[in-house]
Amino acid sequence: MSEVIPFSAQSHPSGFTNAQFKKLDGLYLQASAAKTLTYRSVECDFDEGIASYTYYRSEHFSPSLQFVIRRVGPRATMYELYAQERGRILKSGVFEKVYERLKEEIDALS
Repeated sequence: MSEVIPFSAQSHPSGFTNAQFKKLDGLYLQASAAKTLTYRSVECDFDEGIASYTYYRSEHFSPSLQFVIRRVGPRATMYELYAQERGRILKSGVFEKVYERLKEEIDALS
């Protein structure tokens, strides 16, 4: 029988929450319904501590926007937003700040 390792009350996980993922996916679903974006990909590299959520206008085009989650310390995470042809447009330790900018960028694609 396998044993479950109990969560340590002293450790505070950094990174990306399920609720944050749902917010990013919700933006895609709204843009997809409006036919602004038609494809997305999610990639995770647990060894490097990096995850990305990439939005495409079409599966066969270059990425339009990319939301990157990067673990920068044992209890710190940075969120970055990249746009096609403009590179990184925002970097912050606050998810909501980068999320709001992503929302603005998606609205501007319409």
